[in-house]
Amino acid sequence: MVTTITQQSGSFATPGRFVSLEVHHASALEAFLSEFDSLPDELHGYFCHRNDSIEQVVTSLQASSSGEQLAPGWVPNSTWFWEVDETIQAVINLRHWLTPSLEQDGGHIGYSVASSHRRQGVASAMLRTVLGHCQGLGISRTLLICGSDNRASIRTIERHGGVLDREEWSKSSQRMQRWYWIDISRT
Repeated sequence: MVTTITQQSGSFATPGRFVSLEVHHASALEAFLSEFDSLPDELHGYFCHRNDSIEQVVTSLQASSSGEQLAPGWVPNSTWFWEVDETIQAVINLRHWLTPSLEQDGGHIGYSVASSHRRQGVASAMLRTVLGHCQGLGISRTLLICGSDNRASIRTIERHGGVLDREEWSKSSQRMQRWYWIDISRT
């Protein structure tokens, strides 16, 4: 699936395409992932192994989206990438429903923007686009969880209608986190 989008973010446009990964994205994916090599804990929304071939990654993402070959405790989930001029700038993952575990750690949506593309409206454009996909999956409220110190994600989530549910210490992530709900009918 490819959706060509130009989102308005503040006073400038955020050009880009919302794409499903394909084999021809091999070098673009490698360049994107390399930006997280020194800080792998900042890569959210991408669950394939770093050394998987592009064919393995594409197959895995397609299977996850259709609910096939899921690891125990995993739910169907869809992953898209934000692409501009054949450069992957970001990734976003949408879990199709929540388990009790995902309500505590993970939520419906996880995303990451490569450091070289931050502060350009990419996260906002991706989130706005994926919220539209939530409706198609019958998700009426979506949960997003972010670190309490992640000011950029907090601003992005709140700009898209995120209402703070709670802020507390997360044992699994070993840090303070914030849980936000977005009512899809209001987006």
